[in-house]
Amino acid sequence: MLSDGDILALLGDGDVSDIGSEVDELEDDNCFPIDEFDQLLNDFDDLSSDILPDIEEVEPDFINTNKRDIHWVQKPFEPPTINLEDIESEYIDTLKTPIQYFSEYFGDDIFVKIAFNTNLYATQKNLGSKFKLTDEHEIKTLIGIHMLMGCLKYSRVRMYWQKRFFVHLIADNMSRNRFFNLRTNFHVIDNNDIPPCNKDKFIKVRPLCDSFLRKCKSLPVEKNICVDEQMVPFKGKLCIKQYVKNKPIKWGIKIFLLCGESGLAYNLFLFQGFSELDPENIKTYGSGGSVVLRLTENIKPNRHFLFFDNYFSSYGLFEKLLHDKIYAVGTIRANWFAKPPFLSDKLMRELGRGTSFEITTDQPNNYNIGLLKRYDNKPVHLGSNFVTSGELDVVRRWSKKEKKYVDIERPEIVRIYNQSMGGVDKMDQMVSYYRIFIRSNKWTLRMAMHFFDLAICNSWIQYKKHAEILKIPKKKLWIRWIFVWISQKV
Repeated sequence: MLSDGDILALLGDGDVSDIGSEVDELEDDNCFPIDEFDQLLNDFDDLSSDILPDIEEVEPDFINTNKRDIHWVQKPFEPPTINLEDIESEYIDTLKTPIQYFSEYFGDDIFVKIAFNTNLYATQKNLGSKFKLTDEHEIKTLIGIHMLMGCLKYSRVRMYWQKRFFVHLIADNMSRNRFFNLRTNFHVIDNNDIPPCNKDKFIKVRPLCDSFLRKCKSLPVEKNICVDEQMVPFKGKLCIKQYVKNKPIKWGIKIFLLCGESGLAYNLFLFQGFSELDPENIKTYGSGGSVVLRLTENIKPNRHFLFFDNYFSSYGLFEKLLHDKIYAVGTIRANWFAKPPFLSDKLMRELGRGTSFEITTDQPNNYNIGLLKRYDNKPVHLGSNFVTSGELDVVRRWSKKEKKYVDIERPEIVRIYNQSMGGVDKMDQMVSYYRIFIRSNKWTLRMAMHFFDLAICNSWIQYKKHAEILKIPKKKLWIRWIFVWISQKV
């Protein structure tokens, strides 16, 4: 057995160890091939850049604020910073006539198709010698006669061929019997091509709608655009016929239009129920909001201001449009906006005419919405995702109480809404002046002629806008058009 002295003798002075000393560790560090290791890392970086693709930052999916999480704050709305991109300018070298603009909406192929299906329908009815086959030129003449009837309105169609009311431009181009024969057999598609499980109630006029929309979607869109509904007058039997009590045309077929401030149509949606809309959008934004998203799906972001009325407005819609960089203003229904704490009508009436009250949200996602209640002759509620009071201006209004004009303040949101919301109404007004005269129980004929009405109005607006770009005086527009039309006829 070893004694303590023998153990100490074996250990010596303690410098010898199997673990190693500090000097040995330093020597090992100096021996590590650092240069080779750095070269390997550089070679790996070069190799990974060729093999591994660049990873793009994916924007998280947009999530609407839950209605229970909306908190209103009684403070001025802080508008977002807006730097709109420039709208692409349209290059115009020569001014066309409205007739040439109209031909861009419906090409010759459409009229060839109508002529073919009209002949086919007459053949399927076994009319035989009672019906003479038609062609695209006669179909154009038929439509042109309908347009003339819209300009010169008689109480009955037959009067245009009667001696007392004879219209040479109509009667010299087509006989009365031929006119009624063509109109009776007018067809855009072959009925046998309609599938048994068809759900499109407008399938019989869908080619005309698609042709019109194709041109509309190619037009450069104005900065200020609006969405509203339009009624096509019709009282016959039709499952998609609507009744809207507050409209000048109460019975008819409903269309939703996207128009510019000038009245130019850029998109439309034929209403046949909400089955064509995304169910998730209907659940989140409501039926009206889903229509707005459908019509604006091709609108480029950060270029436009959008306006609509309280049928379409919802909190989620304003949020979604702000996320898509479409800046919106609309009248609202206060009970759709999570009980906003507005002042009562009685209190605002006491405060005086022109009183405004403003509230806003304070959301962590920075998608804040501002609401404004203004009392003029009666209270009105408006909402926006980019402006509320803004820059105030002064307007003159007649006071029944004081029997004189008085000056009242007007918020910016009211001014721009009144200025830009009337695009669809302007289109309605233009169509109503010379609407194609139709008295028929066939809804397909009424809808087909309405598309021609829309194309006529769009063509005239394009003609005026292009004349303004070319700096042609307004008083020369009609003279120039008539001169070109006469020269083409001669």
